[in-house]
Amino acid sequence: MKRPTARPRRLTAGLDRSTVLNWTERIGSVTHLLASLEYLTRGRDRQRGGANNWAVNRRTFRAHAPRATRVLDLFADQRVVTALHASRAVAAAALWLPLTNRQRVVANAVLTGSQGALHAQHLYGSDGADQVSFLVQALTTVARAGRNRPAVVDAALWFLSLQSVLSYTVSGWAKLPSETWRSGRALPAIVRTITYGDKQAWELMRRFPRLTRLTAHGVLAMECAFPLAFAAKGRPAPFLLGAAGAFHLVNTRVMGLGRFFWAFTSTYPAVVYTTRPRDRTGARDGVRRDDTLPAVAAAAGLALFAAGQAARIRRRRIIERGRGDEQRFATTAGNSLSYRYAGSGPIPADGPVLLLENGLAATAEHWERIAAPLGEQFTTVTYQRAGYGASRYHDTGEYRFDTMVDDLVELARHVAGDRPLVLAGHSLGGYLALLAAERLAGQVRGVALVDASHPAELQRSPRQAEGGRALSETLAIMPGSLRAGLGSMLPRPAWVERMPESVRRIALAQYRDPALWSAARREWEVVREHFEADTPLPHIDVPLVVITAGQTARADAVQAELHDEFAAAAPRAQRHTIEGADHDEILTDADHSGEVAEILAAFVADVTEDSPQDDGLLHKDGPIHKDGPVGKDGPVGKDGAARKGDAIRKGGVR
Repeated sequence: MKRPTARPRRLTAGLDRSTVLNWTERIGSVTHLLASLEYLTRGRDRQRGGANNWAVNRRTFRAHAPRATRVLDLFADQRVVTALHASRAVAAAALWLPLTNRQRVVANAVLTGSQGALHAQHLYGSDGADQVSFLVQALTTVARAGRNRPAVVDAALWFLSLQSVLSYTVSGWAKLPSETWRSGRALPAIVRTITYGDKQAWELMRRFPRLTRLTAHGVLAMECAFPLAFAAKGRPAPFLLGAAGAFHLVNTRVMGLGRFFWAFTSTYPAVVYTTRPRDRTGARDGVRRDDTLPAVAAAAGLALFAAGQAARIRRRRIIERGRGDEQRFATTAGNSLSYRYAGSGPIPADGPVLLLENGLAATAEHWERIAAPLGEQFTTVTYQRAGYGASRYHDTGEYRFDTMVDDLVELARHVAGDRPLVLAGHSLGGYLALLAAERLAGQVRGVALVDASHPAELQRSPRQAEGGRALSETLAIMPGSLRAGLGSMLPRPAWVERMPESVRRIALAQYRDPALWSAARREWEVVREHFEADTPLPHIDVPLVVITAGQTARADAVQAELHDEFAAAAPRAQRHTIEGADHDEILTDADHSGEVAEILAAFVADVTEDSPQDDGLLHKDGPIHKDGPVGKDGPVGKDGAARKGDAIRKGGVR
């Protein structure tokens, strides 16, 4: 008896590169058709007062690219815009007809070129759908132009597939750190908005919170798991694409994001094509899929990873090397703190000691413009908290909020000895300085709060609460991203350029170092818990100088009120606002930091003028001099009012 011969494996029809290319460009063309129809029916956007009025938008382009602006002016005429959109509609519809390859090249090129030419005219209102549709049509143009070379077509399809998978994956992993998404509150929050809201959807989500939470978790799981499309010979791909397509379809109904459905589903044929085994491609022409592009992409990725790791090691060496004059102090918790004395001269053996405390995710270099001049007048010390810069965090137990304060208190005793001490802190550092002053009672003569954090700010300031949520999400992804070698991709922040040139290199290295962000995340977790626990202000029995950044006061009236509360809680205080400064510029801008340095110099001299051995005693209204307590502009009169009204005494602002 004859054994049955095995049938040759049949290639699944409809998955050859030609068919995949046809469906990719056709589905993508729907996005362009809808976009042009939307733009043609929203003529008011381009008229005077509209969001996309060219007379206004061209100022932005002219400031950066004056020559290109003259070219863009050619497309600003309403007749030209209308003609381009009409040609786009014709080209998009034509791709659904049985055209020749050359005609398809022309249609795709019209869609790609016209979208690029019109982008400046539709600057506001463009979204991810426009970006994906441009990429799809540009790559199909290239693929059609090189149709006689299957490797070119496969490279274009591979690019679209990888971009699609990357888009979903990044979107999912970016959502994952968000407590709003993990808790399921994100979807109801979105459908309650005016822009993307839907009353019926909101009512359903309100009635079925568990189902809503399950849906949110499903979206996260689908997006984060998208790379699995390439696993198990592509078997998971149809399920992931089906779930993603359903998600976009629901968004079309609920949020009105119809173009997103067509834009992203136009990449799905390429995903199906590239996730299948290579021996099951090439049905018509017999030429199997060319996988050169993913191999090149993988090699480039490995090279970039290696380069990123080398750059991370170089940055760490810069940080460890420091500025050459740092000293080390070991705390009882086991942490090793790096500190230095500011100024160019010898360290004074007596007189007051000024210790500067940093904010969250900030290092000692942020104080440079202030510490350097103060170091010429007083013993001025800057340091890095455990985990920042060259300081090491070695505590093996659960991280506690008090660890930061304990380290600060121990370092203060180490550098000051029995000399009078003044603490100054920026942002979170201001609050830490107040807590340390409580423990160093009798030695601390005053505390300077520079745009300081208040323990009630997350509860009383909606702006600070929103900023806190954003900070949590940022800190959740930064350490891992930088450990992966992506530090060089972090843009150079503006505050680095405002710093003295001598510290810019080390400040940038610290900013791009994962250790800083790991320390900041560790600290922020306990700070947020501390601030959300109805924590009262610490007992303040020393004079304060409270300095607020002008932009902080204007942007958030609650924050300014909280700064007033600091001053009102002290036995004697000064209140200053640095006009024009923001939270960072108050330290890093040359002019603003100069004002702060002058205020701090006067404050240190004021509160340390009378030592405990002097006849002047510390009373609730500050050191008593022959003319009364000292205010911002000199001695305060007997009625307690400063000469210029800037002294603040316990019980309120005077």
